[in-house]
Amino acid sequence: MTLAVTVDAASGELHGQAQGTILEGTEHPQSFTAKVSGAMHSTGYGNIVRVGAVNGEASLPFTPPAIGFASAPFSASFSLDSSWKGEGQFKVGNHTYQSEVRMVD
Repeated sequence: MTLAVTVDAASGELHGQAQGTILEGTEHPQSFTAKVSGAMHSTGYGNIVRVGAVNGEASLPFTPPAIGFASAPFSASFSLDSSWKGEGQFKVGNHTYQSEVRMVD
């Protein structure tokens, strides 16, 4: 999954888009996109210096030969160290996935 968000440094607000492909348990991987918003906060707790969470509505295309899209709730949360690396998880519908988190230039 790729989460592309902008961060408002003053308020900690996050806005952007998530996109990814769910490869698990299917012959036809399901791709999704979601507009997201949320917040990031400083922690001051050990190596974890930031935590964040975003929510939105994911758009999932039907598996061919069907045509159309379905909507599902999307959420993601993450914790970051001072080099913007960490761990997180995201949820599409009722399915939760663990993920590595890192900043991409």
